[in-house]
Amino acid sequence: MPKGKMKMDLSQAEEYFQKYYDKLIWETILARARLKLNEHLDNYRSSYLRELNQAPHFFKLTMVAHYDDALLTLSRILDRHEDSLSIWKFFNFVEQNRRIFSNQAFRQRMKENPNYESLIESHTPITRKEIDEDRQKLGSLEGTISRIRDLRDKVLAHTDRTFYLSGKITTKKYTFERKKLYEVIDTLVEILNGYSGAYNASRYSERFLGEDDIQHVMDSIRFHIQERKKQLEALRRQARDKG
Repeated sequence: MPKGKMKMDLSQAEEYFQKYYDKLIWETILARARLKLNEHLDNYRSSYLRELNQAPHFFKLTMVAHYDDALLTLSRILDRHEDSLSIWKFFNFVEQNRRIFSNQAFRQRMKENPNYESLIESHTPITRKEIDEDRQKLGSLEGTISRIRDLRDKVLAHTDRTFYLSGKITTKKYTFERKKLYEVIDTLVEILNGYSGAYNASRYSERFLGEDDIQHVMDSIRFHIQERKKQLEALRRQARDKG
């Protein structure tokens, strides 16, 4: 899309909305999945310590990688760069192309849906007021968002020499409580699903299918340890019996 050109004909606007939405919601859900995997591994240090110690360096690096990737993904979604496909550009786009959420456009889009009547009855077009309120929702989280941006710019995507040598990377200012990151993610999911609901009555679940797969890994390692222990005990019994 050319710079500055956000308003377009209906079919093109619908095409761009779907591309914007699909990219942003998928990135948001992946950010949550990565943060959740980091959280699981952190929590497992109390209940699966023996299992984690089977490959301590691998699990430590995996834990860090999921956390860093979650922050990098969020920083892309929340980027302020003029060329970025970000939530802010998404707001500008839907503001200038609100007719794709009109009752008429929605009726045309839903005409083959078996729940057509109930969907039409409950549909509410997007207004400028709602878009402004969504901007404000994210604006209220600017403290966390600006720290994500700083960490991306100074540590994760670029090693800022002055910042690094100052030692600020170790200060509390550049650490995050997971609940703060989840708050940003949950807000993004809520906002994006509001627009997809008005567009075609669809919503994404914020939960990533398979985000608890790590539990199967831990249980498999535990089973392997137990089976190996049984085998060793059987070998010792055999040795004793022969002796």
